[in-house]
Amino acid sequence: MSVLDIVSESVVTLRDGRVASWNLAATTLYGWQPQEAMERDYQAFLGEYPQEVLAAIKSQGSWEGRLFRRRFDGSDIQVRVRCTGSEALGLEPGAIVEVSSLVDDLHPAEILLAASEYRYRNLFGAVAAAFWEMDFSGVGAILRSLGEPQRENLGPYLQANPGLVREMMRSTRALDANERALELFGTGTKRELLAAPGDSFWPDSSTADYAASVVAAVSGQPRFIAETRVRSLSGREFEALFTVSFLPNTVGQGSLLVGFTDISERVRVSRELDQVALRQKMFLEIPAIAMSEMDTTELIERFDELRDAGVEDLDAYIGQHPEFLDFALSAVRFAEVNEASVRMFGAASRQELIGLPLTGIFEPARDVFRQSIVGNFNGEQIFQSELRMRRLDGREVTTIFCRLVSTQYDRHRVLAAQIDVTEQVQAREELERLQGQLAHASRISLLGELSASIAHEISQPITAIATGAVAAERIAKRPDFNGEWLSTITQRILRDATRAGEIIDRIRAMASNQSVQLVPLMVAEVIHGAHQLVARELRDRSVAVRFAIEEALPGISGDRVQLQQVMVNLIMNAAQAMDMTSREARKIDIEAVSADGFVRIRILDTGPGFPEEEREAAFLSFHSSKANGLGLGLSICRSIVEGHNGTIRAGNREGRTGAEIVIELPIGIASAGTAVCEP
Repeated sequence: MSVLDIVSESVVTLRDGRVASWNLAATTLYGWQPQEAMERDYQAFLGEYPQEVLAAIKSQGSWEGRLFRRRFDGSDIQVRVRCTGSEALGLEPGAIVEVSSLVDDLHPAEILLAASEYRYRNLFGAVAAAFWEMDFSGVGAILRSLGEPQRENLGPYLQANPGLVREMMRSTRALDANERALELFGTGTKRELLAAPGDSFWPDSSTADYAASVVAAVSGQPRFIAETRVRSLSGREFEALFTVSFLPNTVGQGSLLVGFTDISERVRVSRELDQVALRQKMFLEIPAIAMSEMDTTELIERFDELRDAGVEDLDAYIGQHPEFLDFALSAVRFAEVNEASVRMFGAASRQELIGLPLTGIFEPARDVFRQSIVGNFNGEQIFQSELRMRRLDGREVTTIFCRLVSTQYDRHRVLAAQIDVTEQVQAREELERLQGQLAHASRISLLGELSASIAHEISQPITAIATGAVAAERIAKRPDFNGEWLSTITQRILRDATRAGEIIDRIRAMASNQSVQLVPLMVAEVIHGAHQLVARELRDRSVAVRFAIEEALPGISGDRVQLQQVMVNLIMNAAQAMDMTSREARKIDIEAVSADGFVRIRILDTGPGFPEEEREAAFLSFHSSKANGLGLGLSICRSIVEGHNGTIRAGNREGRTGAEIVIELPIGIASAGTAVCEP
């Protein structure tokens, strides 16, 4: 009896693939007697060794695992096999000692291991991450084929040889994958997923990440984690967290657990936030614009409290609680500023501004600040206005203010951009003053041109008054005094005096240089008032005027004197343009209708019209078609109309000769105020 016969496990020695020894446990396990098994081709009657088993025995000296074997009765059984090569045992070359036992005969430790594997398999399939069981033995074989210098400098070597890394990917074999892996990487069945070449899942851009995991394994690290980019079998690429754990002494020899977690959404959001932060930094560093990042945390928290309390209209709430505006000014603080802000606010450094509330600084612009926070409360991302603020040194400046709230960044932070336009505003005010003086000079000049008409207009009621007074005196001295007749004459005198007063008031208004005041106006009254000023001049020129004014024409807001000046200028221009037209053909049509929210006024004449080349230049300053004209009349008309938020354009009549001027003024009665007229 051999000493191997007392061993409970089957022990078979092979030489060149034939049975050299066969113990009693092998007979019990497989059914063949020793004399029946000796010298037979082992793989022919028990089953072949898989190629990876033979390769492992040759390269590593041993292999352990499970195989299916054929029994004497033809049935198949699964056995636990441990094979050791000749070199490890000191036997002749080519010898293999196989120790095997039936899988059903489990050791208590194996029972615990099986239970642990069962729990692992359940977890493997249930987790949200994509897990793979991968055979890295092919990678190990490639690493062992490298020379010592290459293995010692593996990182740089793999970096310089990406083709070798791709070969490692292809040698990696998938043994198993969970359902999440099939969802992320597959297109069909699990079998198709496991059969796909390993490099199918790695785009070229991620070759370095795979190489880094190999270097981590070789250098003895317990695990490797990296963000990388992987590819599904459909070709879709996505960002993933790549995780692999390395058990001691198993690298390149067996299977490893590899995990992938889809982080595409997190990466996308992170990149967007990085871009927002980068844009914010770029904005803050714009040298010509004062950029400020405001911390509005306290204000936003108060907004939330008000909404919870049922407040929907913040503007109305502030009207009832004006102290809220003081709170808001103190709750908004500078969080970050650029150098342009430091200069504009008159600070010595950024640190002097950071943390400072807007109280005092925005005090001159409380109304604008109120509009801004109301817009923020209502969800308006952008607010822009002109505002006047107070610097730290007390000097007030005017700025163009723009507030931006980002919905993708942080709702507690507000970006504010300001441009100092103090000098421009001062220049604009000076320009308006000069424009007013120019308009006044134009009116005085116009009154000079109309002096004959004015004298005639005034002389008529004065003559009537004098005549009435003489008649009244005679009646009073007559013995048959008639009181009723005297009363009639007195009423006529009063009427003529009133008429003379109205004429003088119109002339005084035209000659005055008062500031522009917006008041409710009826366009028909403006037109007829202007016509009365020039009526005598038109009669002397044999110009007939026809009116076509819409009944119940809506009112507008404007300055009566300025708009009458426009009408007088345009009517006189039309009359003068017809000097070469026959007297019977000299006609001016004045129309006024409402359309599209505007009152549209048209002045049409029967003169020669505008030459084609002069239509665009008609309203330019110092451009005139008259030999002795200064070219200010139409330019002033345009300034006045545009100052009333209206438009004016020149053209020629359709279907006949003559010029056409069209004015459009917005409908609506505004509260009294000052118009802004810019040339």
